Amino acid sequence: MRKTSLPLLGLLIGVTATIADAHVKWFFDYDVTKPPTPIGEVIDGTFVKMFLISVAACYLFFLADRYIYENGILAEFDKKLKLFDNAANYIMRAAAGIFFLALFCWWAFGVGQSFYLTPELKTNAAWVPWLHLVMALAVISRHTVFITGIGVFVLFGSAILDFGLFHLLDYMIFIGIGYFLTVSQTKNKSLLKSGFVTLFAATGLTLIWAAVEKFAYSHWTIEVLADKPHVTMGMTPPVFMKVSGFIEFFVTFILLGAVSVVGRLISLGFMSVFVLAVFEFGLLDAVGHLMIVAILWVLIVRGPTDARNMLVLPDKSLFTEAYFMTGLYFLAFVMIFILYYGIHFYSYGS
Repeated sequence: MRKTSLPLLGLLIGVTATIADAHVKWFFDYDVTKPPTPIGEVIDGTFVKMFLISVAACYLFFLADRYIYENGILAEFDKKLKLFDNAANYIMRAAAGIFFLALFCWWAFGVGQSFYLTPELKTNAAWVPWLHLVMALAVISRHTVFITGIGVFVLFGSAILDFGLFHLLDYMIFIGIGYFLTVSQTKNKSLLKSGFVTLFAATGLTLIWAAVEKFAYSHWTIEVLADKPHVTMGMTPPVFMKVSGFIEFFVTFILLGAVSVVGRLISLGFMSVFVLAVFEFGLLDAVGHLMIVAILWVLIVRGPTDARNMLVLPDKSLFTEAYFMTGLYFLAFVMIFILYYGIHFYSYGS
C-alpha cells in the first residue's frame, strides 16, 4: 500500500506545483477578449472520466473528514489553534508589508514596469508604486493597517478600469485581503470573524476560477509546456491541463469544505506546492503568490472559522453528509463553468 501511495502523492504534488500554480499570464502572451474553448470541446471522454473520479474521491474524502470531526479526533488540538487570531493578523500584516514593498522595489530598482497587484496588470500611473510604499509602511502599526486594506481596494478598482471586470475576477483574493486588513484590528468579534470568512472564501473562489481557466484557455499554456516539457510527466499537453484543472478544483473544494483537523494538513500540502513552484518559475512567481502562501499559512495556524459549521449535518449519518458535500461539489463545478463562460460572453460578446 505504501509503495503505491507514494507515487500517487508525488504525481499530485508534481502536477499541481508546476503549471497548476504558475500563473501563465505572468510569463506568456494571453488575450482574455478572445472566446474560451467551447464547452463541447472541453467536455470530452477524458474530462468525463476525470470528473467521475473526482466525484468519487470527493465522497470518500468527506466521509473520512466527517468521521474524524464527529469522533473528536484531535478536536482539542484543533480547538486550541482556532484561538490564534493575533498570530493570523501578524502573518497577514507581515506578508502584506513584504508584498507591497516588493512591488515598490520592483519599480524603484528598475526590475520591471510597475503593476497594480499582479505582474500582468501593468501600469504607467506614477502614483501606483508610491501607494505600494505607503501600504507597505502602513502595516507596521495596528492603528494604520486599515490604510493598506483600503489601498488594496483602490488598486483593484483602478485595475478593473484598465483591464476590465472579467480579467480581475482572476484575483478575487485581493477583495478578501483588502477587507481583512481593513477590519483586522477591530474590537468587534463579529466583524473580525467576517474578515476571516471573506478572506478564505475569496481565496477559494480565486483558485477555483483559475482551475476553470485551465480548461477554458488551456492553449495559453502550450508555450509553458514547450519551454518546460518535463513537467508533463509523459502526459500530452491537453490531458496534462485537464489533470491540473481537476486537481486544483478538487483540492480547493475539499479545503473549503473540510471541518476536521484534516483541513490544516491540506493547507500545509497546498502551501508546499506553491513554494515548490518558486524553484521552477523564480522570483516573479514568489512575489506573485506570496499572499496566497500567507493565507494558507493562516489556515494552518488558525484554522477555519465557525461559519464552516453550516456545512455540517449533525442529525444525519456520515454517508448522508458525504453525499451532501458531493452534491455541493457537483453544483459548484457546474455553476463556476456557467459563470465563467457567461461573464465572458457578457463582457466581450463572444
